[in-house]
Amino acid sequence: MSALSLDATAAIRTSKQCGGVLGLIMLFACTVATGQVCEPSAQAPYTGPLYDAMAQIESTESPDKILERMRNAPVDRMALFARQHRKRNGENAVLSAARLAPEKILAGAPKAFDQRGDLDTGFVDRTLASIRANNFRFVGEIMFTHGDKTHGERTDEGERYVDPLGSGMKRLLNGLADQRIPLMTHWEVYDWERDWPRVSALYQQYPAQLFIWPHVGFADVNQVDAVLTRHTNVMATLSKKEQDQRALSDNEKAARLGPALVDGCGALKPEWRALLISHASRLMFATDAHKDFRWQKYEQVVATWRKILGQLPAEVAEAIAYRNARRVYENLP
Repeated sequence: MSALSLDATAAIRTSKQCGGVLGLIMLFACTVATGQVCEPSAQAPYTGPLYDAMAQIESTESPDKILERMRNAPVDRMALFARQHRKRNGENAVLSAARLAPEKILAGAPKAFDQRGDLDTGFVDRTLASIRANNFRFVGEIMFTHGDKTHGERTDEGERYVDPLGSGMKRLLNGLADQRIPLMTHWEVYDWERDWPRVSALYQQYPAQLFIWPHVGFADVNQVDAVLTRHTNVMATLSKKEQDQRALSDNEKAARLGPALVDGCGALKPEWRALLISHASRLMFATDAHKDFRWQKYEQVVATWRKILGQLPAEVAEAIAYRNARRVYENLP
């Protein structure tokens, strides 16, 4: 339906619901942007417990502020790790938050932004030592494939790349063999033909290692299904899939990423709803709050996800919202 050929009855009904003229203006703006008339949802938001399976900090978000945001959202539990730059390091803040609220914060080993090609010996040694010293319960993102973002640092290569089959990666995984903790492997699907065979080989070579795939790689339904069907040792977070990914600085790369799992009105697309149900035991709610702009809208992101989860069968919503993360991070049912 054309944005300018709206059903008059629907327009008037929405106008009354949204507040007269303002409602009509909002309806028109929404329809021009999405081509859809957004009816009020008959499905109530999910109101059960939430386990944020992935969040990260540098040094600007204080532990007290993070805990305040969790209370306001509300979110019951969070897997939190630090972002390490040369001048910024959130590790002390992560450890402080875990000490302040051990019932709410599960701390993970930090991720670094200086690894290229392969993981260097210093990074592997520091990571393994920090896990033992701090009782970290998971390893934060190893950035196999991370395209430059419009709001982030730019690289000469246009991406940060670490070979999943490099000797440093193997050394890290061998060192984790007796730890029995999950490892986050960040790879975005804009170069699927290059990356999927090598990432898949890694997952296959280490069947006892549990891997977490953040943001489902910004992938489409078929790509997510291929990864989760082939590798039972892979879990995935749904962070940032509530919106299309336009933040890559390279438009061609951005065009190769999968779309959001909801339409312009916030309704789950049928193919994504089917995927979430079929892989309900393998997917986890997460926000990936990281920089200030993402933390500042933390409560808004959580509210959006409560609406999304409310569109699923109750047992599926609870698994994705909370139970899967408990099992992955804490070995709880």
